[in-house]
Amino acid sequence: MSLEPIDHNRVNLDQENLLHRIIDRIRRSLELKDILQATAVEVGEFLGTDRIKIYQFQTDGSGRVVAESIQNDCIPSLLGLTFPADDIPLHARELFAKSRARSIVNVDTQEIGQIALEAVETSIAFADLEYRAVDPCHVEYLTAMGVVSSLVMPLLVHDRLWGLFVSHHSEPRQIPEIEVRAVQLVVDQLSVAIAQSTLTTQARAKAAQETAINRITCLLHSLSTIELQAALEETVTTLQGSGGRLWIRPEALDFYPSDRPDATVPSCSVRLYTAGVQPEIPAEARYPMMEQYSAWREFFKSGEQPVWDIQNLYKEPGLRNLQFAFRPTSIRGILIVPLWYRHQLLGYLSVFRDEIETEILWAGQVDPDRRQRPAQLSFEVWKESKRGQAQPWTTDDVEMLQTLGKQFATAIQQYEMHQHLQTLNASLEAQVEERTAQLKQATEQQQILFEVVTKMRQSLDLNTIFKTLTQEVRRSLEVDRVGVYRFDPDSEFNDGEFIAEDVSPKFPSALSAKIYDHCFGESYATLYCNGRIQALADIHAADIKECFWSILDQFHVKALLTVPLLKGNQLWGLLCIHQCDRPRVWHPSEIQFATQVAAQLGVALEQSNLLAQTQNQTEQLKQTLHDLRKTQNQLVQTEKMSSLGQLVAGVAHEINNPVNFIYGNLNHVNDYAHDLLKLVEIYQAQCPNPPVEVSEQLEAIDLDFLAEDLPKTLSSMKVGAERIRQIVLSLRNFSRLDQAEMKPVDIHEGLESTLLILQHRLKAKADTSGIELVKEYGDLPQVDCYAGQLNQVFMNVLSNAIDALEEAEGQRSKAGARSTKTPTIRIRTERLGSDRVLIRIGDNGLGIPENLKLQVFDAFFTTKPIGKGTGMGLSISYEIVVEKHGGIFKCSSQLDQGTEFWIEIPVRPI
Repeated sequence: MSLEPIDHNRVNLDQENLLHRIIDRIRRSLELKDILQATAVEVGEFLGTDRIKIYQFQTDGSGRVVAESIQNDCIPSLLGLTFPADDIPLHARELFAKSRARSIVNVDTQEIGQIALEAVETSIAFADLEYRAVDPCHVEYLTAMGVVSSLVMPLLVHDRLWGLFVSHHSEPRQIPEIEVRAVQLVVDQLSVAIAQSTLTTQARAKAAQETAINRITCLLHSLSTIELQAALEETVTTLQGSGGRLWIRPEALDFYPSDRPDATVPSCSVRLYTAGVQPEIPAEARYPMMEQYSAWREFFKSGEQPVWDIQNLYKEPGLRNLQFAFRPTSIRGILIVPLWYRHQLLGYLSVFRDEIETEILWAGQVDPDRRQRPAQLSFEVWKESKRGQAQPWTTDDVEMLQTLGKQFATAIQQYEMHQHLQTLNASLEAQVEERTAQLKQATEQQQILFEVVTKMRQSLDLNTIFKTLTQEVRRSLEVDRVGVYRFDPDSEFNDGEFIAEDVSPKFPSALSAKIYDHCFGESYATLYCNGRIQALADIHAADIKECFWSILDQFHVKALLTVPLLKGNQLWGLLCIHQCDRPRVWHPSEIQFATQVAAQLGVALEQSNLLAQTQNQTEQLKQTLHDLRKTQNQLVQTEKMSSLGQLVAGVAHEINNPVNFIYGNLNHVNDYAHDLLKLVEIYQAQCPNPPVEVSEQLEAIDLDFLAEDLPKTLSSMKVGAERIRQIVLSLRNFSRLDQAEMKPVDIHEGLESTLLILQHRLKAKADTSGIELVKEYGDLPQVDCYAGQLNQVFMNVLSNAIDALEEAEGQRSKAGARSTKTPTIRIRTERLGSDRVLIRIGDNGLGIPENLKLQVFDAFFTTKPIGKGTGMGLSISYEIVVEKHGGIFKCSSQLDQGTEFWIEIPVRPI
C-alpha cells in the first residue's frame, strides 16, 4: 500500500456513515467481542481490502487475532490463531507505543513508510512521507501470508499498546489520505470502546466480588447461627477453586494461658472444615492435618506475609514433605491466608485449584486451501498442548481471599467470645442457683429449727417436744426415720430405748424397743461424750462391729446419721436419723442441721435454763437469717451492677468504632458532595442546552432539590453521629462499676452517665407526663473516689426519686385530681470549703413521713409495694458514702413537698 494524496476539503459521505455506524454499535453493545468484530466488518466493507484483522497482545508477549473480516475469500482466515512474541519485535512495539506510528508497507516495491499520530493530527501532507526499504524478513513474513500491501495502526488504551488494527490486501493498492484519516478515527473510537469495556469488566468483577463477600459475611456474622461450612463452600466457589479448608488452631481460642489449671476449652469442637477436593494424608503420616506441618509455621512466623500464593505446589520447596498427599489428586495451586485477630493467629483459610490442560493454535496451520500455500513456506503448522499446568492466582484472587480471611477471623473470634460469655453466664447462673438453693435450704432448716425452738419454748413437756422435733426433722431432711434414743442411766450406756420416733409407714417402728448393745458402752460412749457425730452413707460398706450391724439390720437401716444428745456435760441419748430404702451421702449442711437440732434438744433437757437458752438461740437465729438475707441481696445487687457495667462497656466499645468511622468520613463526604454539585453547576453554566437524555435524567432526579437537600442531609447525619458519640462517651463513663481502687474523677460525668441510663424513665409515657430535670452544677474539683460505687449511689437515689414522682402522679390520677406542678428532679452540686464536695438530689414528690425517715437507710426497709423494691438500695448507698468514702449521707423530707438526699464526700480520702 502507498498513500494517494487527495483534497482535504472533500467530504466523504461513506466516511461519516462508517463513523456513525461504529459509534452506534459501541453505544448499543457492552460486549467487546461484538464491537471488535462489527468494526472489522464495517472497515473491511469501507476500504474494500481483502482482510481486516484486530490483533491483541497477550501477557506473555504473543498476540492473537481476536476479530477479522475477509473480503472476496482471497486470503485465508487467521481468526483465533496465536502469533509468537518475536513476530513483532520489541523495538517495533516501542515505536507503536511511544511514537504512535502508523505503518504502510508495499511488498512489490519493498518499501515501508511510517508516520506518527501527531503528524496526522497537524495535517502534514502525506506526500512528504518518506519511504525506506523494508526489512527482508518482514517482506518474507507478509509474502508468506499472501499479503502484498498492508496498513497497521496501533490500538492504545491509557497510553498502553493493547493491540494492532491491520488491513491486508493481496494486490498492490493505493491508500487515499482520507481513508487513512477515516481509519484513524475508527481506531480512536475503538480505543475508547476498549477502555470502556475494560472498565465495565472491572466494575462487573468488583460488583460480583462485593456480592460474594456480602453473602459470605452474612453467613459468618450471625452469632447464634455462624455458618463456617457454608461460608467455606461459598469462598471456594467464588474463587473458582476445586476445594478448600478452614483450619482453626485448637489452642488459638483459649481465653486463658494453657498452663492455667482453670483454662477453658473453646466451644467450637470442630477444628477443620473442608469443601471439595482434599489432599489425602495417610494414617501413618506424622501429622493428620497439613496445616500442622512446619511449612505453614515457617512461612508465616514473621507475621509479615499476608498470603501464601502457591502457583505450582510441586515447585514450592517448602512443600516437599507434603507433596505425597497431593499426588493422588489434581490439585496444583494453593492460596493460603492466615487468620489473624489482633496479633493472634487463629488458623488458616486455604483454597485449592486443579491442574488444567492448555492448547494453543499457532499461526501457520496447514489449510487445504491452495491460496495458503505461500504461507506454508514460512510457517510451520503446530498445535501446542500442555497438561498439568497451574492456573495462576490473580491479584484480585489474592485480595479477595485476604478480605475474606479478615471476615473469617473476626467472625470466629466474635463467635467464640459470644460462646465463652454464654458459658460464663451459664456458669454464673448455675453458681447463683446453687448458692441460692443452699441458702434456701439453710434458711428452711434454720426456720424449722426456729419453729422447733419456738415450740420448745411454748411447752416444757419433753414428749411434746420430741414428737414435734422428729416430725419436723424427718420432713426437712426427707428421711425414713428420725428417733430419739435414751440411754438407761444405770447401764453404763449399754441399754436404752427409742422414746420418740417419726417413721415412714413402709418400715417397722423402733418405738419402745429395748436395745442391749455392749459394743457402745465399751467402744463409743466416751467418743460421743466428746461430741462425736457418726455419718454412714452405706452401713454395708462401713467398717463397723458385728453387734452394731445386727441392731441396724433389725430396723432395715441402710444409711444413718447419729448425733449425741448432751445434758450439760453428760451423754443423755442419741438423735438417730435413718435412711432405710437406699444408701445416702449426708451433706455437711444436713449434718450441721442435725447437730443444731440435737443441741436444742440438749437445751430442752436442761429445764432450769430452758427459757434463757431458747431466747438466746432465737436471737442468734434471727440475726443469722437477717445476715443471710442481707448478704444475698447485696451479692445480687452487686452482681447486677457489675453485669450492667460490663454490658454497657461492651455495647459502648462495639458502637464506638463504627461511629468514629462514620463521623470521621462525614466531612470528606460533605466536601465531595460540594465539589460534585459545584461541578454540575459549572457544567450547567457551560452547557445550558444539554442533550435530551441528560435533560430527562436531570428532571427525573430533580437536581435542584437534590442540591438543596443533600447538604442538609449530611448536616443532620453529622449531628446524629455527634450525638451517638456523646452517648457512647457517657456509657463508657458509667461502665466503671468494677473499679476496685480510688481514682480522681469528675462527679458531673458520673451524674450525666447515670442520667443517660435512666433517660427512658424521665420521658413522657402514655399514662404519665415527663419528668423535668433541673441541673445546677457548681465548680467541682476532681474527687478521689470509687467511681463505679459512687455511680451506684447516684443510680439508687435517682431511681428512688423517679419512683416517688411516678407514685405521686399515680395517686393523683386515681383521685382524678390535676397536678398543679410539674414532676421535677433537681440536682445541685457545690464545693464545701477546700476539702469537701456536696451533691444534693431532690424531688417534688409526696415526701416521706416523719416516723419513717429514720428507717430509710435500714436494710430491707422499703415503703414500696411488694415486688417493687428490696429495701437494699439506700442501705448499700449509705455504706458506700459513709463507710467507704468517709462522707455524710442524710435525707430531708416534707410531706407533699418532696425529698432531698444530701451526699457529702471529701475531695481526698481521709
